[in-house]
Amino acid sequence: MFGRRDGIVNQWTRFRLTGARGLARLLAATVFPPRCCLCGFPGASLDLDLCGVCHADLPWAAFAQDSVCAFRYEHPVDEMIRQLKYRGVMAHARVLGVLIAQAARQRQSALPRLLVPVPLHSRRWKERGFNQADSIARYAGLMLDIPVSAHGVRRVRDTPSQTALDIAERRRNVHGAFAVRNPRQLERLRRAGHVAIVDDVMTTGSTLAELRALLLDAGVSRVDLWAVARASRAP
Repeated sequence: MFGRRDGIVNQWTRFRLTGARGLARLLAATVFPPRCCLCGFPGASLDLDLCGVCHADLPWAAFAQDSVCAFRYEHPVDEMIRQLKYRGVMAHARVLGVLIAQAARQRQSALPRLLVPVPLHSRRWKERGFNQADSIARYAGLMLDIPVSAHGVRRVRDTPSQTALDIAERRRNVHGAFAVRNPRQLERLRRAGHVAIVDDVMTTGSTLAELRALLLDAGVSRVDLWAVARASRAP
């Protein structure tokens, strides 16, 4: 009636089901099966709203020792990021978070113990209603079982857009723009020891470098840089 015992066990192993979270994932996949967000065909896995063909055709990028840039900032990744960032298409945050988690696993290096999304200034957050880096980091953290420090670092200056700035101007623009929020968050960062900063797009790396310097000065022993995509010019 319920199938062979070993068959049932194999299904649970395949879907990595553990407790209430696993049951919820199985029910969600049954009621709302994954669909490719690019072409509409069935998703390639329980966690990913992409089919195998679209997944293989993404503009994957090479790995670096202390950073993860999963893709080149090209179609369709660039459009997915823009739709998330400016139109609030949160489904793309899930896809991009799962993909950056895949890239981090494939790097075959030690994973961080804490993810730190690049913070938005409070004024920008109120305008947008969310932080795309935080949304991406949360899905990546769920996939990798890594906690996210959404409030560990704050942006103390509402810096102008980096789009029209050259490398030197970008560095000056973000210099001193971030600070650790409070002593409690500082202690959490130090206890983690190994953290990764998460952002949507890296262009010159000025913002991520500024945050890395802040965390290293705060006593974090290792800081990796994670971005969904690397742009050769400002997006």
